[in-house]
Amino acid sequence: HGDYPTIISNNPLRSCCISIILCFALLRNASVNNMQETKPPRLRSVKLLLVFQIVTLPHFSTATADQLRAVKRRHVNWPCSQEAVAAFGSSKYFTDRYISSNKPGVRIKLPNFEVLFEDICKVSPLAKQAFKHENPAGISAIDNDADVYKWRVTDSFNPNKLVKEIDKIDNFQNKGVPIIRFRSTLHGPEKKRGECFAELITTAELRHQWDATNDIVDEIYSGDLEELKKCQDPKYGTPSMFGIGYVKTKQSVVSPREQLTLCGLQNFASGAKLIWGVELEESQNYLFPENQPKRVPRSTSHLFATTIIPTIDDTFDVEYVLQLEIGGFPGWLTGPVVIETVKKMFRFADDYFRGGLADGDLAKKLASIPDDANGIGGPDSYDRSNGVLDKKQTLLMPP
Repeated sequence: HGDYPTIISNNPLRSCCISIILCFALLRNASVNNMQETKPPRLRSVKLLLVFQIVTLPHFSTATADQLRAVKRRHVNWPCSQEAVAAFGSSKYFTDRYISSNKPGVRIKLPNFEVLFEDICKVSPLAKQAFKHENPAGISAIDNDADVYKWRVTDSFNPNKLVKEIDKIDNFQNKGVPIIRFRSTLHGPEKKRGECFAELITTAELRHQWDATNDIVDEIYSGDLEELKKCQDPKYGTPSMFGIGYVKTKQSVVSPREQLTLCGLQNFASGAKLIWGVELEESQNYLFPENQPKRVPRSTSHLFATTIIPTIDDTFDVEYVLQLEIGGFPGWLTGPVVIETVKKMFRFADDYFRGGLADGDLAKKLASIPDDANGIGGPDSYDRSNGVLDKKQTLLMPP
């Protein structure tokens, strides 16, 4: 594949091991799909790719670092070192306006909500329902023929699956990586549903139960919500979380990656919730945490949105949309990695929210929250020790 050499580093053996591991993952997924429907060409192509990786392993494992660097120099678009691998948020999503943060002297740059939310609505029908409809109906009301873009189905709609449908657009907005959309139906209490779902991503205690690669999930700055409300059109709902977060992955066969993201949570009168996020611009790198002075390759969430629509009783639909670029990682391999990771998150979320209806951990946390704190108001009444909502009202992005 033309993108294969982009994962070659100064450690060729590690690079080839990464390729082989990922190919085994692709082979496994292809085998599962073939059990459900006959797709021999896809399975054969994955097998051939795996054989290619194994056959070429001795060559790469004995190649010198100088030879590999010479190969890189012949391809001007490849970074010459991992430190050079970086991607940043699009300037179209930011304005020149700022609001105060929780730390003196630091102000948070505001996004262009009109552009950001318009782009989210174009890729997320449930987000469009949240913004446009007084009584959104959820997944059952989605008309796929009304999609602005042409999506390619990865997993066809199956109402009996936890993740009912997965589709994607390759090389979305010419970023070199796909944007992937997941739809699911979960069961759990209504109380602080948006914040509880956000915590699956933002708190180390929960995050590490489904994401083995995560190392650091850290709050950097949170914005003043009262200032934010004055700058945001009421048609976009009521913000209850807004801030900047830092995320870093662990060292493994793939070197660590980091992110610096701006995210928020919008609440609507219908009970719908929208968790959104974008990567910060390069000009905002001064916001990296002081206790992480060494820069590592940057992962970039070009666009992220999770929309929650309540349906019946304690049931709600979720549409999770993510375009993630993993610094220095070939775009054609990013899709399978993202899909498997998000599926794990939904499996954990299913058990976690069902526990909120019984005697699980979520039920115990929610029991410590006053009943009048439900809905879109009163976020300051919570204590982070309860693990349900942070007084700082910050939100982090998935790597």
